[in-house]
Amino acid sequence: MDDNYRDKQIFKEICKDAIDMHIHSSLDLIPRKLNDIEVARQAKEAGMRAILLKNHFESTVGRAYLVQNIVGDEIKVFGGCVLNFPVGGINSEAVDVAIKLGAKEIWMPTIHSKNHIIKMESNKLDNKGIYILNKKGKLNSSVYDVLELISKSGVVLGTGHLSTQEIILLVKEAHKMGIEKILITHPEWWLVDMNLDLQLELSKEGAYFERCIYFLTEKRNKKGVFSTIVESIRKVGVESTVLATDFGQEFNPTPTLGLAWYIRNMLESGFKEKELDVMLKRNPSILLGIK
Repeated sequence: MDDNYRDKQIFKEICKDAIDMHIHSSLDLIPRKLNDIEVARQAKEAGMRAILLKNHFESTVGRAYLVQNIVGDEIKVFGGCVLNFPVGGINSEAVDVAIKLGAKEIWMPTIHSKNHIIKMESNKLDNKGIYILNKKGKLNSSVYDVLELISKSGVVLGTGHLSTQEIILLVKEAHKMGIEKILITHPEWWLVDMNLDLQLELSKEGAYFERCIYFLTEKRNKKGVFSTIVESIRKVGVESTVLATDFGQEFNPTPTLGLAWYIRNMLESGFKEKELDVMLKRNPSILLGIK
C-alpha cells in the first residue's frame, strides 16, 4: 500500500463526506497507530463526515463523546460496544447501558468468539470462547435479550468474528425480530470466510456487508487480493455494501490514508463515483441514523 496521499487537499478531494464505520485506536491492549483524538482530527482534516471507533475490550461510547467535544461538529464521532469477555460476553445489561449512552453499533463477540479462538491457534484462552448457539443449534436466550434491545433502539447489529453457522441463524432471527440494520463484519476475512452464495442469500434478509481493507494486509489471510472485494461487491451488490478500513494497526497506514487508497483502487477497478457514494456515504448514513 503506497503512501502518496499526505497532502491535506488531496485527502479532501478523495475522502470528502466519506464515513468509516470500523476504526481501531488507542487506548487499547493491542498496539494502535493513533489515539482517538488523532484519528478523529485526521478524518476531520480529510473532510470525512463520520467515524465509528471500535475496541475489543471496552465500550467506545464514552470515548467518542469526549472526542466529539474536542474536535467539534464538523465530523461526527461515534462509538459502540463489542460483546467480548471484559463486558460480560453476551450481556444485555452492558448493551442496555451502551445504547442509552449513545452506542451506534453492538457487535457480537470478536476476538473472544469461539470461532476466533479455535482458528487462532496461538490464543491463550484454550478454546473457551463465546458461542451464541445452544446444544440444540438455536440461539442462546441471552442473545435474544440483546436482539430485543437492538430491535427497540434501532442501532446496528454487527456480527463480529462469529462462524458462518452462527451468523446464518443470527441474521435470520434478527430479521424476524424486525432488526433492519444488520452489518456482517468483514465477510472476506479468513476467520469469517463467507462464500458469495451465502452472502447473496443473507442480503435478501436485509443484511449489509462491511468490506474492510484490513483483509488485504493481515498476514494470515491467504486470499488477500483486491479483486476478491471487487468480485464480492459485483455479485452481492453495491446496495448492500459498506466500505470500511478496520485500520489502526501499527503495521498499517493510518485509517484516513488507508481509506484514500481504498477509494482510489475502487475507482481504478471500474466503480463509478455514484456507486462509491452508496457504499461510503449513503449506506453508512442509514446505518448510523444520520441525515
